[in-house]
Amino acid sequence: MKKMPVLLTFDVDGECLWRCRDPKNAERPVILSQGRYGPESGVPRILSMLRKHGIHATFFVPGFTVDEYPDMVRQMDAEGHELGNHSWSHTYPDNMSGYDEEMKEYLDCSDIMEKVVGYRPKGYRSPAWEFSPYTLDILEQHLPEIAYSSNMMDTERIRYLTVNGRKTKLVELPIHWVLDDAAFWLYSVRTPGKCMQPLSAVKEYWQEEFDALLAEFQAEVRESGDSDICFVLTCHPQIIGRPARMKMLDEFVQHMQDTNAVEFMTGFEAADAFRRAHPIR
Repeated sequence: MKKMPVLLTFDVDGECLWRCRDPKNAERPVILSQGRYGPESGVPRILSMLRKHGIHATFFVPGFTVDEYPDMVRQMDAEGHELGNHSWSHTYPDNMSGYDEEMKEYLDCSDIMEKVVGYRPKGYRSPAWEFSPYTLDILEQHLPEIAYSSNMMDTERIRYLTVNGRKTKLVELPIHWVLDDAAFWLYSVRTPGKCMQPLSAVKEYWQEEFDALLAEFQAEVRESGDSDICFVLTCHPQIIGRPARMKMLDEFVQHMQDTNAVEFMTGFEAADAFRRAHPIR
């Protein structure tokens, strides 16, 4: 029986996560240290876990972080993981001044990635999963350099990206806040009202969501022979990278592997498989 695509994706925001929220954070070393935890402590644990399970993942990295941690990025590439464009500074596109600024953010990230690992990213994930009025134009201008987007929440199915009725040649790999560690654990004294959730609750939520999606996927395959349902998990090394959380993620990954019903893929692998199965005529 066909296996369900499972994508483990990691947004390696580093200090950018905090700098983009408030420029004054650049002068707050403790806040910035929360971001540095990702590249310095979280990423090594993630890479170790992926090696243990024999899985290749996708890392979306802002250009600023690539520039600060080039050896980390080279290691990800050397271990067979995919690198994706996550803008330069993690500034939200809808907060930018216009087309020129957003284009520069996109190009600067791809440029530094090419300088560090020798190729330009095939996937794009917007900071905060939001588009401006110019995002789609920028992405379409860079086809086929950019092959897919991973930003939309209106389905669990891989399909071609459509925004406001405008269908593109970009493949869309769907995401959702319920499958994002930040929704449960992003915390700072400057983000009031947030309450960190227990490990057991997050594991239960993710595992139940996975099990339910897998059941739908298998039912569709039995009925029609095919399904475009996928499971995309989004994590941030500075959040998921804590030891106890990594233990939970390791157990969850093992649960998915134990089903013998999934195929772990990078974003580009999933997008390419969909494109070959559903060519635009």
